[in-house]
Amino acid sequence: MDNFRNLFEELYESVNGRSIAMASAEARTSKSVRMAESFDALPSGPQEEYLIQQQIRPVFGKEGVNDTPIGTHPDFIELEGTSTGTQKHYICTIFVDIKGSTRLSLLYPLETVYQFKNAVIKACIETIRSFDGYVHRIMGDAVMAFFGGKDTDKENAIADAINCIVVLRAILEESIKPWMERNGIDAKDFGFRIGCDFGNDDEVLWGGFGYKNVGEVSATGLPVDMASKLQSLAGKNQAMLGQGLLQYVNWPEKYSEIKKTTKDGSSENLPVVTPNITNSDGSPINYQMRQLAYRKSLEFSALPRSFRQQIDGSNVIDHAAISYKCFTVEDDVKSEYISASSFLEKHVSLVFVVTSNTRYRINYPLKVVFIKTNHGIDTPEDERDIEQKGKVRYLKKTKISAYNKAPVPFARTELEENTLYRGLHTMKCEIYDANEHLLFRDWIGVMIK
Repeated sequence: MDNFRNLFEELYESVNGRSIAMASAEARTSKSVRMAESFDALPSGPQEEYLIQQQIRPVFGKEGVNDTPIGTHPDFIELEGTSTGTQKHYICTIFVDIKGSTRLSLLYPLETVYQFKNAVIKACIETIRSFDGYVHRIMGDAVMAFFGGKDTDKENAIADAINCIVVLRAILEESIKPWMERNGIDAKDFGFRIGCDFGNDDEVLWGGFGYKNVGEVSATGLPVDMASKLQSLAGKNQAMLGQGLLQYVNWPEKYSEIKKTTKDGSSENLPVVTPNITNSDGSPINYQMRQLAYRKSLEFSALPRSFRQQIDGSNVIDHAAISYKCFTVEDDVKSEYISASSFLEKHVSLVFVVTSNTRYRINYPLKVVFIKTNHGIDTPEDERDIEQKGKVRYLKKTKISAYNKAPVPFARTELEENTLYRGLHTMKCEIYDANEHLLFRDWIGVMIK
């Protein structure tokens, strides 16, 4: 992921390289051998298709690639071709709309617009598949996708969707837009709008729509429909989260915010989906929605620390000599837990580990401060959403032995914790040198069922 900012450029070149190579080869020579050589040197097939996945999935602890095709969710294929068979099953739905792409057709040749839009759609598809999502439908400049299935925990489906949304925006702002500017394409109005919601087993019904040869298997239910509505209410480069998701995992208010709009010159809050639809007795349902706080969410994202610290407004501070990780501990076996990548069961032992490379020129001892913040309605009120008093540890440079005065290669300290309350919680780590200069700051997000 060190090459994150070049992701879109690599994808664009791999997507469009073949047609460019063909035109170039024909201009130079008509010899079929030269043309074949041009084609052989270009990425193609799976190498092209999984370019983004191969960089993103390992960072979030996912193995292999997701090669599921567009269309019917694989867990509901048996419903294809039936007119009466249905199944109730939860799902997390996202709608991604590419905003501002229509205007490009007025400014640039259609071939250029097609190549660019196709690369953007492919980047969106591959980011969704990077988080085990299922691309259900492409509608012009929009993509509909599902997260979750019969072998996926509900909470983990939501974690995948949230991480997907954060990475989509990161790719947009840090890879696609800079590429547009470098290539003389107006990026002023271009962006994404995303809607996301979760529906539980009793809220979502799967079935076949249409006829056998002119139809599809899809999901219906208020949360599925709301994902589309939330997308339409999102601002440019923003994601709206629906009530189903917010309530199911106790999503913290710290990492979301009420959408604001301007009316008659004054700011107005929009806490519920508008228009406010009514239920069977005519009462408005007041379906809650909140805007994902992207930059705050980047604090605990598993995206590379070196990348996150470079984003405008970031509070993350990276240091090449320092490592900060979290591990689960079961029967004395430690397994790395990647920040906010999945939900853990309650009462799991955790250990937060900081190591420093003593070969770097740093003023030791280093003071390590661990600061915990618990969120969610399960957390006692006196500590909910409040940074707790920091727990201090020290990293010291020690000698290998009484006979070898060289320092040990690494200094290490740790903090033990346990998973207790449902929702997302964070452990901030700040590290100061002997002169009280701040060297490092990062967060690890811990999601608990």
